[in-house]
Amino acid sequence: MQPLLRTSRSDVSARKTYDLLDEPTGPDYTGLLECALVQCTTAVLTVPSGEMDPEGQATVESLARFQQAKSITAAGSLVRYALSRESVTVLQEATGGLYGWQHPGLPDNLCLYRGDGSPWLVSSAGQHIGYLEVSPFEKLLIGRTAPGLIAVLAHQSARDAILAYMERRFESNVASLTDQLTEYARIVIGDGREGLVDALEDWMRSGEEARISAALEVARALRLVELRDTVATMLRVSMREDAAAPDVYRSVPALRSRWRIARRRQLERVLRQLS
Repeated sequence: MQPLLRTSRSDVSARKTYDLLDEPTGPDYTGLLECALVQCTTAVLTVPSGEMDPEGQATVESLARFQQAKSITAAGSLVRYALSRESVTVLQEATGGLYGWQHPGLPDNLCLYRGDGSPWLVSSAGQHIGYLEVSPFEKLLIGRTAPGLIAVLAHQSARDAILAYMERRFESNVASLTDQLTEYARIVIGDGREGLVDALEDWMRSGEEARISAALEVARALRLVELRDTVATMLRVSMREDAAAPDVYRSVPALRSRWRIARRRQLERVLRQLS
């Protein structure tokens, strides 16, 4: 990892807000916190008043020696921690991704602040929303330390960021629709299994993103092995270099790549269940 330098105060006026198009996970999450160690002095977490999983409680206890201040809010205790090599290590080891900071597994919503009190990272894990407020020089340093992060940053008012927000809301609604369809499918499968399989296969071949995703999840949940060949074919097609992606992603490489990875993983997950 290359050494970083602190930015000067002259960068303040040049700071811009960049939305995270996707969640930083693995090396990107680790690299994000390495960058924060240089730029920030404080981490803030919300510790809800309700019970927490043992792992989350252990994390709170590990962070206790870095605590600087605590205030009570409607959501729980808003706790400020000093950012140091030791506390960053705790944050890195607690979860594999930024949006892992959710109760009851962990405290909520990791946010990071500079010494002047201005935000560097703000996140709402439950909503899968996060943004960085950085200068061009800080963005350059992020690129050196965590190259994968640059691919998922978009200026907040840019089309990419707006599309990313719309996609997240779309996906959450598709998930809700899928739950409803799965419950309905469980009701009709006894007398209408053949019709259900045919209907889901029609949706899988529709070319419409919401229908395809929902149909795949229903097939997985009910283990409709009759659809195994259809899913296997879809997976083979998705592996090709020229595999089509929805037109909405045609000019947004990061979102196009994100969609392809997510669809391939979904198909693999469904096929494992059907096999």
